[in-house]
Amino acid sequence: MRTHAYLLAASVLAVSASYATVASAQDEAADGGTISNEIVVTAQRKPELLSKAALSISAVTGNDLKSAGVVDALSLTTAVPTVKIDQANGLQITIRGVSSADGTEKGDPSAAFMLNGVYLARQQSLSGAFFDLDRIEVLRGPQGTLYGRNATAGVVNVLTKRPTDRFEAAVTGEFSNFDTQRIDGMINLPVTENFALRAAGAYNKHDSYLISGNGSDQRLGQDQDEYAGRLSADLKFGSENQGNLFVVGDYAHQGGVGPQAVSIGNFYSDFTTVDPVYLSPSQSEARTVTYPVASTPYQNNKIYGISGELTWDFGPVNLTYLGSYRVFDRDTLGTYVNANTSRFADVYTTGKTKSNSQELRMATSGDGPLEAVVGLYYFRERSTNVNTILHDYAGFALYGFLQSPVIGESKAVFGQATYHLTDTLRVTGGIRYSKDEKSRTGLTIYNRTSSIFDPATYTVSAVNNAKRSFSKVTWKAGAEYDVSQDVLFYANAATGYKAGGFNDGCTAGSPGCTSPISDDQLFYNPEELTAYEAGLKGKFLDNAVTLSIAGFYYNYTNMQLSSPGTLGQTTLNAGKARIKGVETSATITPSSRDRFDVSFNYLDAYYTDYSPTSTLDFAGRSLDNAPEWVVTAGYTHTFPLGNGGNIEAHADTRLSDSYLLTNFANGTQFRNPSNTKTNLTLTYNAPEQRWFLQGFLKNAENAINFAGYGLGRVYVSEPRLYGIRAGVRF
Repeated sequence: MRTHAYLLAASVLAVSASYATVASAQDEAADGGTISNEIVVTAQRKPELLSKAALSISAVTGNDLKSAGVVDALSLTTAVPTVKIDQANGLQITIRGVSSADGTEKGDPSAAFMLNGVYLARQQSLSGAFFDLDRIEVLRGPQGTLYGRNATAGVVNVLTKRPTDRFEAAVTGEFSNFDTQRIDGMINLPVTENFALRAAGAYNKHDSYLISGNGSDQRLGQDQDEYAGRLSADLKFGSENQGNLFVVGDYAHQGGVGPQAVSIGNFYSDFTTVDPVYLSPSQSEARTVTYPVASTPYQNNKIYGISGELTWDFGPVNLTYLGSYRVFDRDTLGTYVNANTSRFADVYTTGKTKSNSQELRMATSGDGPLEAVVGLYYFRERSTNVNTILHDYAGFALYGFLQSPVIGESKAVFGQATYHLTDTLRVTGGIRYSKDEKSRTGLTIYNRTSSIFDPATYTVSAVNNAKRSFSKVTWKAGAEYDVSQDVLFYANAATGYKAGGFNDGCTAGSPGCTSPISDDQLFYNPEELTAYEAGLKGKFLDNAVTLSIAGFYYNYTNMQLSSPGTLGQTTLNAGKARIKGVETSATITPSSRDRFDVSFNYLDAYYTDYSPTSTLDFAGRSLDNAPEWVVTAGYTHTFPLGNGGNIEAHADTRLSDSYLLTNFANGTQFRNPSNTKTNLTLTYNAPEQRWFLQGFLKNAENAINFAGYGLGRVYVSEPRLYGIRAGVRF
């Protein structure tokens, strides 16, 4: 495999990538309806129509996200049904059954989440970005030859709107049940002919979705109290504007209580056995908190950063530099829940994570038969004072994990080239060499008599020092053929890689290590995935139908599976899996007033070799978060009005088959039953889109399912939401 990868590399020429500002627009039809033009995406580091991108990709515009009520990462599944994002220790992203449950400071996601192309490693910091968006691009399958680290499952790239050369401003507000109050706004200022500024901000607040089971008025969590701001600048320079500098600074504050679990006993009896019984709880029973809540729970998290993208057009090639510096400052007090052992405790978590990434790309920009991009990538993350302190836990007045520093570093060189063999046939080859280094210095401590955190009085029970490096060559090969001017067939093969890591403990001979553990228990190796995919996409019947269909097959080895221990997570290379499936989506516009959106997705994701315990064999069992069927359907009808405005009625529904979540400690698989969730909106759009008023109903069925699971705690989905939105443009 490695030899093949190097042969592919020989075909990748050292040249460069252009970056173009992209947008989607709406053309008004003669009878007052609207027809959406196709979205332009940059998933392959070049601007191209969504229907011409030779890979599995979904793209949703900022306007469509706002109409669907997508205000954060958790609600993205509403707009992209093949992606599942759940609340666990941070956000857990699952794409085609590939995921990671380790949300600790040492863990890595399997899907790369990006903001304007900048990799965000800490899932807990995926906040404050979902306002004033241009679009979100979701790429399915390994993307290592063009994107940053750990893109085994795919990439979710959030792209904010850039400053433009005209004055504009907008304000949108929302009021709904659970005392929800959301407001966001933006103003765009063209300072000079070549320089523009754009400022945007948002405030989101809602009460807890949970219910107190003991009559207490304590704050329960699963609420929101957040504000965020962003300032962007765009500068064109050079004698013919060959150069462009795009700079973005952002800040977000997370208040309230934040994510909090309920007991697994809300959903299952016999939940510590291998055969749990589903209780079919009502929506209120599912959301009820039955354990003692921390006396004063809160979160006071700060997320901020700056990024800059510099491009220069040299004529035949373009040079792009993308650099970023980000900080996640965490300070929370919540309730630790372990329903498996009926243990509950106050848990206090702090830590500051600083990361910087640097990327340099060069790509062709001419009209020749070769399109190519090569680049260098560097990422470094350093977390300090990552402290998790539990009070009054299982006979301990104080029990905690003190990790500082935790360091992750990744370096890579990559390239990808597409060659036009004929006017209709193209072949692609790509390669990436990645080197990752990880280290941590830490302690596990306790005090049986005092809850005061004092180094002079607590006892060190274990040293958590470890260091390890990993490297890997990944590759991509593909071909694409224009069946007609509007229809594309493509086939790709690609490999994915996610770096290994370490668990709590230390090795013999390391400084301060008095209770060493074996290397096979302390360290785990990289997981690897080989993906094969073929697809057809295009427009039919005079562009009235846009259709996409893709079939895929994955060979997934050295799976990193996280098993809960007494307190922390233990990750091991525990299994192998096969994943195969078919994804289809279509948009049908029989007239300018009518639009149908449908998708049908089949997934068969199962273990081929995995034994969670010495007596259980999971071969043939389904992977977590992998429903076999997901079907969506939506319809929008536009009623034109005599004043030039219109009324838009929309309904959509999502049907998900049942899926599993596993307690790896004892081999229990919890089945989440199948469910449907339906959303409705009715919108009045004023002439020239100057303002709008919308009523909405989200999750009309009030279906409640559970998402992230660990140690007997689960996180519940949103209940039924309804309210109004209004906005005005200047």
